[in-house]
Amino acid sequence: MDFLVSPLGWKNWLVLISSFISLAMAIFILSRGIKNKVNLYFSLLTTSTFLWGISLFLGRTMIVEQWRFWAYFAYMAALAIAAFLFYFTWYFPYQIKALKTWQHLLVVLPAIFLSGIVYIKDYFIIRAIQDVANTEYVLWHNKFFYILYSIYFLMVVLFSLYFLWIKYKNSDGVLKRSLFWLFVAILLGFIFGAYFDLVLCYFNNFHYIWLGQIFTFFMNLAVFYLIFFTKAK
Repeated sequence: MDFLVSPLGWKNWLVLISSFISLAMAIFILSRGIKNKVNLYFSLLTTSTFLWGISLFLGRTMIVEQWRFWAYFAYMAALAIAAFLFYFTWYFPYQIKALKTWQHLLVVLPAIFLSGIVYIKDYFIIRAIQDVANTEYVLWHNKFFYILYSIYFLMVVLFSLYFLWIKYKNSDGVLKRSLFWLFVAILLGFIFGAYFDLVLCYFNNFHYIWLGQIFTFFMNLAVFYLIFFTKAK
């Protein structure tokens, strides 16, 4: 068989299970109406979380050369998470105003560029090794492009939090409480995810990348609940 998986370990099981739960959430929300942009972008957000988790899982556990493809692909999935979070918070629970074309381009074009250089040798990743016994890998980055990647990711998520904060300040009652807890959930997911999967990885510490995916999963669970809680009220 070309596809062989080493003994998984509980960390990888957590990543795998949480990834498929994220996919289930995406399918369920999408089944409630694709024309609703809140449903659409939350589904894309959770689908991207699924792809990110699967990429981490396969990068950590595959014992054939294709592990590199999946370890690299995780960076593209993470960009998608940030971009779709941006659009989700823009439309949830309502849209203040329409985004202009140049604003769309500021979100989309850098993500395309950064995704495009992930697989170009020595542009984004300059070295990669895998520790099969411990189901881990280590990547060495081109520091310039890694910092550029990190700035884009951080700015997009911070703008997402800013949108929610403005809506929170202008709301009241049940909606205000929902927006507050949504803000807290995304903020915590952002802090822990950025620490384990951006900051530590800058220093070539990949021991805890699985934790970033788990915190993002719990962020999605909170959002999933709050979407229906708000609608129910």
